[in-house]
Amino acid sequence: MADQPRHKAAWIRWLVGTALTVTFAVAVVWGARAYGRSIAFAFGVNWVLMMWAIMFATNVVPLRLPAQYYVARRFEKGGRVYDLVGVRWYRRALRRVLWSVNPTLLRSQPAARETMIEHTKDAETGHLFILLAITGISVWALASGWWDAAGWLLLFNLLHNGYPVLSMRQLRARLNSVSTRLPLDSLNFDQQQFE
Repeated sequence: MADQPRHKAAWIRWLVGTALTVTFAVAVVWGARAYGRSIAFAFGVNWVLMMWAIMFATNVVPLRLPAQYYVARRFEKGGRVYDLVGVRWYRRALRRVLWSVNPTLLRSQPAARETMIEHTKDAETGHLFILLAITGISVWALASGWWDAAGWLLLFNLLHNGYPVLSMRQLRARLNSVSTRLPLDSLNFDQQQFE
C-alpha cells in the first residue's frame, strides 16, 4: 500500500511527459509543414523546443546524460579551444540577456559554485537535445530541397543551441579548474574571466 503513491506519481510523470512530447511534436510538425521555408519557423522552432525542454525537465524528469559526459576533457581545461571558436565573443555579445557568474556570490556562499556547476549541466543538456533535434529537422529540410530553410535552421541552431552548449562547457571547466587549485575561501574571481 505504501508503494501506491510512488507508483501513481511515476505513472503521472510518464503521462505528462508523453503528453508534452506529443503536443510539442505535433506543433513542430505543423509548423514545419505550414511555415517550414520561412525564417520565422527557423527561429521559432528553437524557442518551441526550449519550452518543451524546460517543461519536461521541471514536470517529468531532469534531462541528464551520464556523468562521464560532463567531465571536462584535457583540451577544454584551458579554454583556448572555446576562445578560438568565439564562445567568449558570443557571451559578451549576449551578456545582457544571458545569466552570468557573480564572483561575489561564489566567494561568499560555499555551495554556490557547486550549484552553478549543476545548473550548467541542466542548461547544456537541454540545449544539446534541442541541437540534435533541430539538426534532424535541418537534414529533413535539405532532403526536401529547402536550402534556404536549412541554412536558417542551421544558423539559428548554432546561435541558440550550439554556442550555449560550448559556453556551459567552458564555464564549468573554468569553475572546476579554479576550485581544484584553490580552497573555496580564497577564490578571487576576476569578472573578465567569466565574460
